[in-house]
Amino acid sequence: MADIKDSILSWYIRTIVLPGRELINNPGFICEKIGNGNDYLREIAFPSSIGIQLENKLQPEDLYRIGKKFGWSYAKNSAIFTIDKVSKDEFMNQTHLMVKYMESISFAQEMNEKIQYTDKVFEIKMKNTLICSTSGGGYLMEVGGIAGICAYSVQDPNVEGVQPKCQGRGDAECEVILAPYDTLVQKGYTPMHCNDLENLDVDDKYREFNKIRPTRWASYSLRNLIDSKFFRYTHGLVTYNTERFFLCEASFIYFLEKGLRHVNGGLESLWNSSFDFGKKLTEKLAKQDPCKFIMDFFPALGFGDILAVVKNGKYNISVNYFPWTRWADDTDFIILRGMLSGVISGFTNKKIQLQKIEKEERNGYLTLMISE
Repeated sequence: MADIKDSILSWYIRTIVLPGRELINNPGFICEKIGNGNDYLREIAFPSSIGIQLENKLQPEDLYRIGKKFGWSYAKNSAIFTIDKVSKDEFMNQTHLMVKYMESISFAQEMNEKIQYTDKVFEIKMKNTLICSTSGGGYLMEVGGIAGICAYSVQDPNVEGVQPKCQGRGDAECEVILAPYDTLVQKGYTPMHCNDLENLDVDDKYREFNKIRPTRWASYSLRNLIDSKFFRYTHGLVTYNTERFFLCEASFIYFLEKGLRHVNGGLESLWNSSFDFGKKLTEKLAKQDPCKFIMDFFPALGFGDILAVVKNGKYNISVNYFPWTRWADDTDFIILRGMLSGVISGFTNKKIQLQKIEKEERNGYLTLMISE
């Protein structure tokens, strides 16, 4: 009976909740509605292959810290339930709903949870997850990201996560256990630790700078590319060929760059992973003008209104309405520059690197000027 109820719940989320919650009809913008009002968070469609490469190149502790900060930030800014504000029954029900929501947007193909309410212990089993089912790691999203969400939901920054089983390591399924640090140690685990979770909330400037606006150059939304069959969309899962995309709040790309800035080889790995994604994207496409492809494809992923041109033999790209966060001044936008460089290199058979970046806040939005 429980399986039948969960199937109905997953169907309800996919067919009723998701179409009203995920705003994918506007070129340059992807947004997630928050609550019943007009508030929303800015999102992007992020390629899972970048996460997989980072898992294979970098240290688990560095990825875990980034993931936990992002999970805490997302939970706080999406105004999810917290244990101090609802009854035990409501907390259990809301947690189950959250797990099924994550399943329905294909964070994993199947997710089931067990909760020890008093001890703040969560056990989550998953199959075919975003990253770790391939990488065997999962520190960035499946462990770190979920740890941040659970820590915020119980209002305890000391809640951490471990993953004793993983499909990517040959197990039948992934198992993540989340609990206060000392509890995990008592259970015989060696958890990683991150409780630097201050100043991660959005503000009025975030809302103003990320308003949905009419675009000048971008013509296609994510919905357009799904309807045209360029992307495949099934049960919340967005794919192109073998690439799997997941919709995540835009702060994720800022957390990645900030978190890897002081990691040995971190930014180089971030650039290379992004470049490789862009270049691989072109491999199964007919040779075409990279400028047109960039202007059609990347706005649909939520990166804003994009103009790409060649001036004096050099590629120049302008981006209006790029997703803004409070860390924009401290960011060099490595992920976007790397992806665009890979696309141009793939179509032209030349090594093109867009290493120059200028940014400007004007008229209430963020503009980027990117060039060789």
